[in-house]
Amino acid sequence: MNEHFATTWEAIADAYPGDPAIIYGTRVWTWSEFDDRASRLAAAMTAASVGVGDTVAIDLYNCGEYLETFYAALKIRAVPANVNYRYLDEEMLHLLEQAEARVLVHHATFASRVAPAIAALPGLRLVIEVDNLGGTRQPDARTVGYEELIAGNGPAPRIERPGSDVFLSFTGGTTGLPKGVEYVVGNSVNNTDVLARLNLGITDLDWSAPSIERARQLRASYPLPLALPASPMMHSTGLIMASLPVLTLGGTVISLTSPHFDADELFTAVERHRPSTVSIVGDAFARPMLRALDRQAAMGAPYDTSSLITITSAGVAWSGQVKEQLLEHIPQVTLVDACGSSEGAAIGSQVTRRGEPASTDRFIPGAGLRLLRTDGSLIPADSREIGLFLLPTGCRGYRNDPERTAAAFRTIDGQRYVLPGDWGRWNEDGTITLIGRRTSTINTGGEKVFPEEVQQVVLLNEDVEDCLVLGVPDERFGQRVVAIVQPVAGRTIEPDDVTRFVHGRLAGYKAPRTVIVAAVPRGPNGKALFKEARKMFEDSAENTAASNA
Repeated sequence: MNEHFATTWEAIADAYPGDPAIIYGTRVWTWSEFDDRASRLAAAMTAASVGVGDTVAIDLYNCGEYLETFYAALKIRAVPANVNYRYLDEEMLHLLEQAEARVLVHHATFASRVAPAIAALPGLRLVIEVDNLGGTRQPDARTVGYEELIAGNGPAPRIERPGSDVFLSFTGGTTGLPKGVEYVVGNSVNNTDVLARLNLGITDLDWSAPSIERARQLRASYPLPLALPASPMMHSTGLIMASLPVLTLGGTVISLTSPHFDADELFTAVERHRPSTVSIVGDAFARPMLRALDRQAAMGAPYDTSSLITITSAGVAWSGQVKEQLLEHIPQVTLVDACGSSEGAAIGSQVTRRGEPASTDRFIPGAGLRLLRTDGSLIPADSREIGLFLLPTGCRGYRNDPERTAAAFRTIDGQRYVLPGDWGRWNEDGTITLIGRRTSTINTGGEKVFPEEVQQVVLLNEDVEDCLVLGVPDERFGQRVVAIVQPVAGRTIEPDDVTRFVHGRLAGYKAPRTVIVAAVPRGPNGKALFKEARKMFEDSAENTAASNA
C-alpha cells in the first residue's frame, strides 16, 4: 500500500539508466531519458501552480508522451486521468469538470475538439499540445508546446510520496456520461504481481519484497519483459494491465504509431521488437489479427511471432473459436482472457493453450468473488442461480460522485468491494459463467435476454465478422432485440439468415427481430458505441417507414 509508481520508476532509472523504457516507432526512450523528461514536465506543471491532488488530463493517442505525462503527474503527486480521444463537446466537458482538471495534454490533431472545453474551463492552469503526428501547431495564448516545456525547464526535485495517492480511470461514455474511478496507487503497485503472473508467466519472484527488488530479481532469472499494448492506453487494458506492470518490473513498453489499430502494423512490430506479451480487447482486435495471420500464411510469408509468451485481453468478449484459430498460427503462446470491471476488480480469468478447449464466457473466479441475489443475499457455490458479482477492489470510488459511489462500492470486514452490475452464475466445476451486464439486459415481452449470449451465437456463423446486440423500445413487447451484424470481408449475409441461425440455437424470444447488416460501431478501445448503434436502428426504421409510405 505504501509503494508508489513514481518512486519505483525513479529507482529503476537510477539502477538501469541505459536500458530501454519506451519504444515508439524507431524512437527509443532509455530509462534515464524517460525519467529526465518526465521530471522536466513535472517542473513545468509545478511552475504553473499544479501540485498535490490536481488533475492532469491526458488526451493522447498511444505514444511515449502518454507515459511521460502519467509519470510526471505522479512525480508531483498530481492525479493523472485518461481522456477518451473520441469525446466531443458534452462528454469532454463533463469529464474535465468531473475530474476538476488543472492541466490538459492533448495531441495537436485534437485542437478543434478540445477548444470548446478549454474555453469553458477557466480553472485550467496549463494546456499542453503534443505535436508528434506532423503538422504545425497554431499559436494560442493558452496553449504551449510539449517539447517547448521539456526544453525550458530543469528536472523537478524528487520527493517522498505516499501509496495513498490516486490516479483516475474514466469509464463509460458509450451508455452514459463518463465516470472517473479513483485507483489507489499503492494498491495498483501491489497488483503488479498478479498481472505479471498472468501476462508473463512469472511465478518465482519474492512478491513481498519492495518493487525495485522484484525488478532486480527478475533480471537475474528472466529476459527483460517487453509489452506491446495494441489497445489504447486511454483504456485500462493498455495502461493498467499491460504498461504499468511491465514498467514497474523495469521492462519496456512498445507503442504502435498508427492512431487506429492495424493488425499488420502490430505483427510487423512483433517481428521487429520481439515483445513477450501483447494486450488486446477481445474479438474487436483478435479477429483482424486472425485475418492478417491467415493472409500472410496463405502468401507463404507468415509473421514471426515466436517471441510471444502471452496475448492478454480484457474489456470485450473473446470468442472461443477465435482463440483456437489464433493458437493454430501461434502455437507456443498462452492466451489470457481476463474478465473484470473498470472499477479495479477481477471477476475471473481464463488461460488457454493449444490443444485445450477454449471458452468464450467461462472463467476461473477471482480471489474473494461473491455472487449475490438482487436482495443482497449470498448465492452459494452449489446453486445455479443467476446473480450479480460482488468483487474485492483496491479503488476508492467515483471521483466527485458520492451517489454512484454509495450504490456501487461497499466495505465489508475492512475490505473494499464493488458491485459493477455484471450477471453470472456458478458452475459445477467451480468456474463461473459471465452472462452480461445488468444495464444492457433486454426485457422483451417479460422475458430477460442477455445480449452477450445472443452475440456469441451469432458469431458462430462463419460469415459473421462482428456483432452487436441491443434492446430498443417496442410498443408491443416493451423492448425488441436488435442485432447489427458485420459480414466477413467479401461475404454477404441476409438478415433473415441471422434470425434463423439464432432460432436454431436459442429460445425463440432471444432471436433478433431486427437485423441490420453493417459495420459494428466500436471505439478505438474495441468497446461498442451504443449511441451510434441506436442511431443506426433509428435511421433504419425511418428508411423502412419511408419506403413503405
